[in-house]
Amino acid sequence: MRVEELISKGLPESYVRVLEAEGITTLNPVQADAVNKGVLEGRNLVVSTPTASGKTLIAEMLLVKTVVNEGIGVYLTPLKALASEKHGEFNRLSRIGLKAGITTGDYDNPAEELRDYDIIVATYERFDSLLRLKPSWISRVKAIVIDEMHTIGDPDRGPIIEMIVARALKAGVQILGLSATIGNPHHLAEWIKGGLVDTPWRPVKLVEGYYSKSLRKIFFDNGVEESVEVNTGDRILDVVLHNLSMDYQTIVFIHNRRKVEEYAEKVSLKLPPTPEEEVEDFVAQLSEDPSSMEREFLTSLLRRGVGYHHAGLSSVGRRVVEEAFRSRVLRIVFATPTLAAGVNLPARRVVVSVKRYDASKGRTVSISVSEYKQMAGRAGRPRYDRVGESIIVDASSDREAVAFLRGRPEEVRGKLASSRNLRIHALSLLASREAASIEGLNDIFSLTFSAYYAGSKTFLESLTGETINYLLKTNMVVEKNGFLEATSLGKITSYTYLDPATVDTWRRIKPPLPSDAYVLHVVTITPDFLRSAPYIPSRIIEEFEEGALEMSRHGIIPSPGRVEADYDDWLASYVYAMILVDWINETPEDAIISKYSIGPGDLFNIKETATWIVSSLAKIESVLGDRRMYRHLQRLSMRLEEGVKEDALELTRVENIGRVRARILIEHGIKSINDLAEAPLEKLSSLPRFGPRVARSVKEWLRKRGYTVKE
Repeated sequence: MRVEELISKGLPESYVRVLEAEGITTLNPVQADAVNKGVLEGRNLVVSTPTASGKTLIAEMLLVKTVVNEGIGVYLTPLKALASEKHGEFNRLSRIGLKAGITTGDYDNPAEELRDYDIIVATYERFDSLLRLKPSWISRVKAIVIDEMHTIGDPDRGPIIEMIVARALKAGVQILGLSATIGNPHHLAEWIKGGLVDTPWRPVKLVEGYYSKSLRKIFFDNGVEESVEVNTGDRILDVVLHNLSMDYQTIVFIHNRRKVEEYAEKVSLKLPPTPEEEVEDFVAQLSEDPSSMEREFLTSLLRRGVGYHHAGLSSVGRRVVEEAFRSRVLRIVFATPTLAAGVNLPARRVVVSVKRYDASKGRTVSISVSEYKQMAGRAGRPRYDRVGESIIVDASSDREAVAFLRGRPEEVRGKLASSRNLRIHALSLLASREAASIEGLNDIFSLTFSAYYAGSKTFLESLTGETINYLLKTNMVVEKNGFLEATSLGKITSYTYLDPATVDTWRRIKPPLPSDAYVLHVVTITPDFLRSAPYIPSRIIEEFEEGALEMSRHGIIPSPGRVEADYDDWLASYVYAMILVDWINETPEDAIISKYSIGPGDLFNIKETATWIVSSLAKIESVLGDRRMYRHLQRLSMRLEEGVKEDALELTRVENIGRVRARILIEHGIKSINDLAEAPLEKLSSLPRFGPRVARSVKEWLRKRGYTVKE
């Protein structure tokens, strides 16, 4: 199908000319199938096709058509990084007068400013929060694109997708689901009462294979065999060195962050230096990395054409690794599977470990076929490669490897039927007045994938009754004249996106008087914190046990007997709390990272989650009426955001003044913004970590905000 034909489907000629200018003159088979099945005519659709098969263009066409029909189009992703990537792509539509906005945080902010945008990119959680807050523009949303729709099988994010779709089905909003690896796309299509595009077409052919350690060969499913020279005796290293000897850019997926870094270092020692002119720009970008340990390690790897990527990496480190790999400066990246579900980073070859350690079972287990296919799908770079190859590197046997190659992705199922998910989403529906009774709740729950898959609209009814009893008991909901109504506490709990159990935990064990360590220990033992807390090695946690028990005996933190969590969770939460105590008392990042054996990205996630919870609990206390605790939590949330003692908070409001520079200013007698405005430019320029450029930018920021600035 030629793109010119899209004009007859209602897309503006100006948009078609943009596509042609980008070299897109015909739609590929996946895109043409989606158009033929009615995606531009209001029909719901699930597109389940391989990575890089052009699904984003299908979404973009729908979003543009939605704007033409005077609606707002929404594009949803599971990750902030993906949202930023898609927002960047849609920004080019400004050429035809369309404005793309993005929102990924501030769960209790209704984001009224988004009313001026035609296309809105958001994470699942953020859009779910907007459906609760009901900004004035929400009724103008006429199409929702759900990227990575297979995430519906995830216990945390899946129910959010279910509820977004259930609301959309009830409101008659068009739904487009996009997925690369799913075993039952027909079920999703039936659920949303729509069509299905399910084709194996991809622009770069994928050839799958496995490494046989006994035969020292790679066997591909197209019959090609490659002998691998055994240089190290480690199958991963040997296969990687084999790929590099053939000049194949490679991503290696391993399910262990420590091993990811170890393998990156081992390979780097076996490679020649990369020409300085190729890496100097990326090395310069790493100067922004707040962790000197990460900066030095990444720099040493970068100079050998090697990178690594996992959740513990800082945002600066992730950006540099991704850009250097896209620029082909990096020849190899070792990564955990989070990269496969994140940004678009294809490689000529992908090496996949299909084994991971399962702590609950105390042994190594095989990953699912879906997980393998998601990673294998990263093989093959459009415009660079004719084929892409994936290689399973550590199957228990050749037979197991072949089973992965020939296997179909597992079916996904709904995950709404858990106490946590039901109490969160039932409260959401009551707080937003979309339901006012158990019957009303069940009407909406009956539209979820969980109910569809169970084959029964009454599937969740018995659980709904238990959920309402919990919400009544915790004063989130009251019953009036036979109707259910969210209380002020229930509304603020829902609007801040907290789990009602988090608020219940806080109310039961909060300190009688404000105390940083006590508050942070309570925060880190809540369900909202623990579900996303990064792993800390048990040997580290054990080192803090004696100190934790001593502090609990003196009432500085809650004792194990006061909390419902088991002892191990209580102790782990203490360690997370101590990380945060160090953070707000300006302990250097490298010292925290080393002390607790975490990564810069872990520290960022810990402080971001704690900031959200503490800020939300401040709003809870404003409803409960404890003004003293409210003020303490407000200040604490700001200190968590910036990582400073209270005396530095004012200075961190200034652009380019973070925790380190704020303390330098205070130590040199500049203790407020007024002091900063009156400080001579020459003095600022001479301070450590400042210099003329930063000093001038600070003065300019102050001048723009009306301060009388001394030069």
